[in-house]
Amino acid sequence: MNFPLPSCFSLFSIISLLLSCISCGPARPSFEKNVVHEGDDVCSIALLPFINDSRFDQGGIIVQRIMGAKLSSAGIKVASEGDVWNLYRELRIFPNQHPDIEQIMVIGSRLDVQLIITGRIAEMEEKMGDNYVTPVLALTLEVHDAKSGKTMWTTYHRREGADYRTVMHFGLVNTVTQLSRIMAEEVIEEWYAKGMKRCEE
Repeated sequence: MNFPLPSCFSLFSIISLLLSCISCGPARPSFEKNVVHEGDDVCSIALLPFINDSRFDQGGIIVQRIMGAKLSSAGIKVASEGDVWNLYRELRIFPNQHPDIEQIMVIGSRLDVQLIITGRIAEMEEKMGDNYVTPVLALTLEVHDAKSGKTMWTTYHRREGADYRTVMHFGLVNTVTQLSRIMAEEVIEEWYAKGMKRCEE
């Protein structure tokens, strides 16, 4: 029995579907909202030093700076790292600890920002595979209202470079820096999707 050959259009559709399934992106970050943000557009943020619980040297600094760059590119004014460190020294906050509510309020007032972000790196490494390196990153971010110091929402995100692997390894993510950039973009988009208001100047 002879079966009809699929048309070029049908064959192309099947191949496209297979490729899209192979290269489809991972799920969204885990998000927990504690307080609904009903303020103005978010135009100013301070990133406090991220705590690094991983074995990757400087992991907290790497992710913090990438997150700051991504927020800046989204049109948000990010307080300078030097100003944040000066306040840490003045308030006697150790780099490996998060400030309490009162300290967050002082930092927010002194830096004149709307939101304050704290972070913790739970896992960060570059695992060696057979033919490539697979980076791994797991982090928790907390967004605080600068005036009240209260935690507004918490985001947990964990991914591996292999999660973004496409067919034939095109676009393979093989460094923690690349992975951090992608995850930062995903987290920020999730914040906007969940109600954070974009800065409209």
